[in-house]
Amino acid sequence: MIDSTTQHQAINRLFDLVRNGEVENLEFSQLDSLIYGGLEQTYRVTDADIERRHVQTSAV
Repeated sequence: MIDSTTQHQAINRLFDLVRNGEVENLEFSQLDSLIYGGLEQTYRVTDADIERRHVQTSAV
């Protein structure tokens, strides 16, 4: 788990990268993974949740 200041900075930087269209690089991937991992921990996402989401989006 990362502290709230670091998390805030990571989200701001990710937003900047997206806004500038810089989504195909290592920094974006690392920040995306860091933030998504934090969300998974916060909301206790399980493998079953991920599979259910995959099935729902594949059906669309």
